[in-house]
Amino acid sequence: MKQMGYDVAVLHDYFVDRVMQCGTVWGLVSLVNSKAREGGGGIHGIRQMDVKGGNAVNLAHSLSTLGARTLLITHSDPEHVQLLRNSFAGTGAELRIKPLPAGLTVALEGGVNVMLGDPRGAGSFGPELLDAEDWRGLGSAKVVCTVNWAANRRGTELLVALRGRLPGRTIFLATADVRDRMADYGRLVRRLRREKLADWLGLNEFEALATARALGAATLGPREACMLIARETGARVDVHTERVSFTCSGGRLEAARTRRVSPRRLTGAGDVWEAASIYAHLKGMCDRERLAFANAAAKLYVTSDGQRPPTSDEVIAAV
Repeated sequence: MKQMGYDVAVLHDYFVDRVMQCGTVWGLVSLVNSKAREGGGGIHGIRQMDVKGGNAVNLAHSLSTLGARTLLITHSDPEHVQLLRNSFAGTGAELRIKPLPAGLTVALEGGVNVMLGDPRGAGSFGPELLDAEDWRGLGSAKVVCTVNWAANRRGTELLVALRGRLPGRTIFLATADVRDRMADYGRLVRRLRREKLADWLGLNEFEALATARALGAATLGPREACMLIARETGARVDVHTERVSFTCSGGRLEAARTRRVSPRRLTGAGDVWEAASIYAHLKGMCDRERLAFANAAAKLYVTSDGQRPPTSDEVIAAV
């Protein structure tokens, strides 16, 4: 059922994630190397599961679970569409699915997470896929999120179209891991600085440091990178790291420390953090409260038994 307005609209990527959980990624790599030296063969006892994934899908799922009125515009082939629809059952989110193949990812989890991705349709999602009804939906949202620029060769084109067609709307950009597209990313950063294409940037520590390098600063820490990026782009900038989260807007920096935990999973944690940050902003929380709320949401997710992101009541109880 189509809604008349949304709190948040999210674009674009849907991946099917094969999550492989091992003791450590380094240990798994060692096992693979050893088996390869023996001429190949099987490695047994690696726990695996197929789950819905993609930054946009994870972000929208978490936002809708928190209680935000959410529109997701994404893509899938018939083979993978039911997993996507089943994942959103009961959330209240509206899904609009374009006919491009779902991306595929192998996510190695153990101490760190390493993503081996085949973007497929996520790599060619351009603005021509959006019809008049999509633009009306985007125009009715308070925040419009375009995410995983790193996987999408059309990502800058999509961002430029959003800015041009949605004047006055808050545009949130989460680039994902840009480190293998630094030349292209440098061009995007220059346009962000010159054309104000995004109002709000969501970055993890590695993405923030890469952005600082694209701005000509190679040796900054995440705090200083957050301030530099905000100053140079004129956007609100959030940087979330394992130990502390930062936000900077208009020259003012706020920080909130995170609690040490023993994570059960890592894939999708950044999307949960950003969803909670956006939700808290929409609820009128100040920056310090917003960071604390987002930190608590990510903590609940990485320590939970299942793949479900937390509800707003659960996060409030954990702050």
